[in-house]
Amino acid sequence: MLIYTFSISWLFWLTIIIANRVFDALWYGELLTWIPMLMGSLGPPIAVYIIYRQFNKSFSLKSFMKLVFNIDIDRKAWLIFGLFTCWRFLMVWIAFGIQEPISILYMIINLPLFIIGGGFEEIGWRGYLQPKLEKETGYLFSVLIVGVIWSIWHLPLWLINGTVQSALPFAAYTFLAIILSFSLTALYKYTKNILLCILSHAWFNGCIGLAVYIGSEGYLQLNLNWKVYMVFILELIVSAILGTKYKFEEIKRSISSCD
Repeated sequence: MLIYTFSISWLFWLTIIIANRVFDALWYGELLTWIPMLMGSLGPPIAVYIIYRQFNKSFSLKSFMKLVFNIDIDRKAWLIFGLFTCWRFLMVWIAFGIQEPISILYMIINLPLFIIGGGFEEIGWRGYLQPKLEKETGYLFSVLIVGVIWSIWHLPLWLINGTVQSALPFAAYTFLAIILSFSLTALYKYTKNILLCILSHAWFNGCIGLAVYIGSEGYLQLNLNWKVYMVFILELIVSAILGTKYKFEEIKRSISSCD
């Protein structure tokens, strides 16, 4: 899966980097640039589809869509998703502050774009890679590995001027990616629905967008202050506890069923 994912994503993002540096074209923010940007972000779901097709020739695009857009969601899962969504908005408000409340409306309008350019990644990370790794390495280690891989996968974006990533230290970004890996994995564990993870990922990107501003050089900026680290560390602790608790209960249920 990782070979397909990195090959697809990095090929499209490398196209932008080459166009920037050699042809003085496809600068971040231009309409045409969004095509390779979005195609690169779709590397994980495309890779998963290719793998499913390799091992099951009868697996079609329709089958894939049913797998992803599973709307058979019970009330408990919706409640967990709702709490997670409220937390995400509050943590951004507390950590960064929202200077222009009207931007919330723009965020909601642009949510479909956040789903395509971020949310669909969950099909690969939480929907496929993490569960596969968990069988080999255990819960905590698998979540940690996926967080690191997820961060490394974004590396080409540091070479594209104007991206939020290019304005952040890679170590800090990796730390935040690991935290999100824990929280989104916990969400997937408790809801058993990848669609809710897709929506949550998109909602996170939208909420963070409320705190992004254009710096003096004309590029996007994001200030990581002490409040940001505090709320993220709190999220890490809570999500790690919830995920570990779920795993222990899962093991207990498995043992009980064998008795």
